[in-house]
Amino acid sequence: MAQRQKVGLRKTNVGVRRRGKQRREALLRAAYDLLCDHSLEEIAFIDIADKAGIPEGSAYHFFANRYDVFMALSDDLSHKFADVVQQPIPAKANRDWQSLVRFQMEQIAALYNDTPPARKLLIGGTTPPVFQLQDRIKERRAGLVMYEVFDRLFELPKIPRPRDVFFYYVELTHYMFSLSVIKHDKIVKSMLEEAIRVGIAYLGTYLPDALPPKSNSA
Repeated sequence: MAQRQKVGLRKTNVGVRRRGKQRREALLRAAYDLLCDHSLEEIAFIDIADKAGIPEGSAYHFFANRYDVFMALSDDLSHKFADVVQQPIPAKANRDWQSLVRFQMEQIAALYNDTPPARKLLIGGTTPPVFQLQDRIKERRAGLVMYEVFDRLFELPKIPRPRDVFFYYVELTHYMFSLSVIKHDKIVKSMLEEAIRVGIAYLGTYLPDALPPKSNSA
């Protein structure tokens, strides 16, 4: 692989001027649009630059290569998942922690199904290893967010290394999503149910069947 196209090479000196930010955002939007219809392997850096209407030479001022664009886009997409998990929880979803697991999995699966680039970058079968490593970091953050949501709504028992536990919860359920995407190119209902079953079974080794709600939960 040419050095310039090395996976994991990141561009850090991208500038902060308004025109530069607009061009960088245009490249990210172009990559997003291309990923809606093409696989990662089919998209070259010049395709992204052409789609954005930016000369390839100028595009290299903002990203080291196509993998750098995809990595930055995956960073942006991961924030959407954090936003979904932190949205207000409806009453039917916080009556017990098992309902909360179902609600979280349904929301995340819907976002994946509505966002083809997220499926390809975060849980697809052809995701490069360096992306998978970065995804582990993102899922650890997601696990922390999940834990904070549970801790806000319920009186949790003492759990050894709770942040690790909820990270594993995210990993295990996302593995089921990944299997579904590899086979069906989306998260089908049956695999969503399997993810919910896995999540409840795993957390059930740490949580009792019933948890008292916190009085200040919303």
